[in-house]
Amino acid sequence: VLECRVCEDVFTVQGERVPRLLYCGHTVCHACLLRLPLKNGSILCPFDRQPTPVGSTGVWGLKKNFALLELLEKLELTEKEAPILDKEVVRNDGELNAGRCDEDESHTAVLYCVVCRSHLCEPCSIITHGTRTLAPHKRVPLADKPRDLPRCPAHPAHTAEFVCLKEECRTPTVCYLCKEYGRHKDHPHSHIEAEAEKLRTMVSIAIERTHQLIEQMNQTERRLEEVVIGIEGNGEELGGTLESARSRVEHHFEELRAKLETQEAAARSAVETHARERLATLRASQQDISTWLAQVMSVVVLCETSLSHDDTRLVSCGPQLKKALESIEKQHDQFNQLSPEQFNPDIPITFTKDNRVHIGPKIEMRVVALGLDGAGKTSILFKLKQNEFMSCRSPTIGFNVEPIEYKNLRFNIWDIGGQPKLRPLWKHYFLNTQAVVFVVDSNDKERLPEAAVELAKLVGEKDLKEAALLILANKQDVDGCEGLETITELLGASKLCCGHSWHLQACSARTGVGLYQGLDWLSSQLVASPVTNYT
Repeated sequence: VLECRVCEDVFTVQGERVPRLLYCGHTVCHACLLRLPLKNGSILCPFDRQPTPVGSTGVWGLKKNFALLELLEKLELTEKEAPILDKEVVRNDGELNAGRCDEDESHTAVLYCVVCRSHLCEPCSIITHGTRTLAPHKRVPLADKPRDLPRCPAHPAHTAEFVCLKEECRTPTVCYLCKEYGRHKDHPHSHIEAEAEKLRTMVSIAIERTHQLIEQMNQTERRLEEVVIGIEGNGEELGGTLESARSRVEHHFEELRAKLETQEAAARSAVETHARERLATLRASQQDISTWLAQVMSVVVLCETSLSHDDTRLVSCGPQLKKALESIEKQHDQFNQLSPEQFNPDIPITFTKDNRVHIGPKIEMRVVALGLDGAGKTSILFKLKQNEFMSCRSPTIGFNVEPIEYKNLRFNIWDIGGQPKLRPLWKHYFLNTQAVVFVVDSNDKERLPEAAVELAKLVGEKDLKEAALLILANKQDVDGCEGLETITELLGASKLCCGHSWHLQACSARTGVGLYQGLDWLSSQLVASPVTNYT
């Protein structure tokens, strides 16, 4: 009865061997039910093949065999308390057998008078309680004898009817003498029955809550088990989320490796093509120089020979000499046209963020400079271009394009006017833009909300979705200007630009402080490796 007929293991109150009921009435342990295959959302009884629907909760939703569980609990309790109970029975039996009648010690007492508090045999009970006064006394079997009330430790003749509620007291049970006149006189107290009832109520509530907690723990354990099964999977039939996550990771990095291999092949091809073209140019230059050298040597020989001729013959050779000298001048000009880069064996390579390779001394970057009128866009551009400060009293009309070379980068910066009537035209310059420089006036706090509105429009432009955003807080050299934290808060940049690669840089068009730090940040957004100077 207490064993699972499938695995022949003994049922347990909790755990994998908990007995669960099938719809057909058979009982199977939880572990065996987990191993049964699912067919159309049901499991088949291993004994009569009757289906039992399990629903979304699976085997956990099947009811436990509570009758069997109660039997198991009683058996466990009996096993634990059996030695104690045996001792109590022996002791009680000994007391009963050894109890003698208080009236006649030769008789065995079988009754107890609750009023007289005496042990009596049946004949003595009839004789002693035969009068009208004693006849109403309650007499009970000796086995039902009420427990003796506890005695006061200080006054053994009196019953301990009260409980001292003071925590420092070592003798909590006291009699009325201790309470009224003894050392517990001024202590808080309560009737022992009331205190016991209070404790019983508290324990009962605690037991009820404990049962609820146990049920919640069991439910949580079931849910955790479902999560574990969901992660690890249910054997070969159902894969878990762990296997799915592993597959996604492998697939992602396989795609990355394939993409990197393609990019590496393209970069190698570009380097090889550049090297072949350059070597072909150098070899062609070598052949040209060899031809020029032979021609120059022949002219030198002709000139040296003509110097030994007499006047008549020298004059007759004049046209030939002039033609030869003209060819030397022409070859001299061609020789001087050789580029200094041809004498540098270096192959300048720069890698962009998307792993493309750029071969050459300079890599170009299209940048659009925007901001409100008067923010200092043109002044910043002139400071970077000519290293001088130009105070522009009149706003920019239309646009201005200036190339700024910085290390191995060439920034083609489009300076566009910031007047209200020109701002709707900004969007026509966004195509193929790699970076946006948004300039704000740190000394004009009243117009910062207006700048925030324009910045929000820029962030929402589709053509600028991949563009880097550099916010230059200009005029930081002016006393009373706003700090970076205030500007960030007023512009709402932290929340507004969270989907973009952005940076706020303090700068001054007058002193040039912070401008090149901004260019360094722009360079890092385009170039994967640090920018360098190629000489």
